[in-house]
Amino acid sequence: MKKQFNVLKTVVVVIFLLPLLISWLPCEWFEGIVPESFVRSSVPTAVKHVEKPAVDSFVVDIPSSGEAAASSETKAESASEVKKEPEVKAEPQREQLNAGIQRLEQELLKEMEAQMMMEEESSDSESLSPAPSIEKKNFLRELFLSFRELSITLITTMIFAMIMSYIIGYCSVLSMRFGRGFANILNAIESIPSILIALFCYAPVSGALAKTSGSTSSTLSLIVFIFAATATVLPEAVRSISIPLSDLYNRKYSVSFRSYGFTKNRILSVLMRTSIMVDTLKRVAAGILLKTLVLDTSFGFVIQVGLGATGTPSHTSPGALIATYRQTVLGLGDGDPLYFWVPSIFLIMISVAFLIVLNDNKEDA
Repeated sequence: MKKQFNVLKTVVVVIFLLPLLISWLPCEWFEGIVPESFVRSSVPTAVKHVEKPAVDSFVVDIPSSGEAAASSETKAESASEVKKEPEVKAEPQREQLNAGIQRLEQELLKEMEAQMMMEEESSDSESLSPAPSIEKKNFLRELFLSFRELSITLITTMIFAMIMSYIIGYCSVLSMRFGRGFANILNAIESIPSILIALFCYAPVSGALAKTSGSTSSTLSLIVFIFAATATVLPEAVRSISIPLSDLYNRKYSVSFRSYGFTKNRILSVLMRTSIMVDTLKRVAAGILLKTLVLDTSFGFVIQVGLGATGTPSHTSPGALIATYRQTVLGLGDGDPLYFWVPSIFLIMISVAFLIVLNDNKEDA
């Protein structure tokens, strides 16, 4: 029965870790399976159409220069016929008046044509240029990329943190003076919240991240985050290794090793290979993965909320994806609420898998 229960736990852990494994497959394989809204996450907003001004109205209301001259001539002829008086002396004044009227009409027509052209250009630009919110994004690609980056961060941080924890924990038992001195440093680090440590680590290199290219910035951002995550998980990881190793060394059967002339270094190297210490290392690895996951998600969320997509830390995380679509749950932004819930559910699954592994190792210990 216990064997079947262990098999069931293993199956559950594998299923809950599938998001990390599937993220390394090409996302094009799943574009035909998922809804179309997952391929294009943002919905285009209504395009503002501006009606063009009627050109004919200006033509009808405003007579042309020829028509104005003809009307003035007809009016002059009618006036001359009614009065039947010679107006030979008034001909130069009439020609000057007609010339002034023509110039005035031409200037008015030019101004109206220029105004019409400006209105047409503005209406065309408003109808053709998209608003900033209608840019179509591939949510599925963003989801795959964020969990792919998360898996890289988890694996690299776990390897580096495990190496550092192993060395520091081993040296702390080997040299009590070194252990007490380093314990004070770890206690000071543990008193600072992990998210502040990550932000403090990014502060000195924020300018370099903003100036470098995309690939260099991503690599540098990953290195900085690994260093910050390792600093946050070291205190508990070192204690989890040094305390049981010290207990094993101080037990009675270690006296026989010392009686045969074994050095402390050799005795500790033998004790590190026992089943108790192997289970302890597994538990430490699971704890490092869980803490790194929490720090990665919270840091990505804070960076996205505080700095947006233009933030200097080039840190792709599911937490940033959740922060980007957080308003869809409240119905305040364009998009489906699943954009928020899908990465959240995947993160919960991965966290539960790490908790099962951590709890399983504690029961075995």
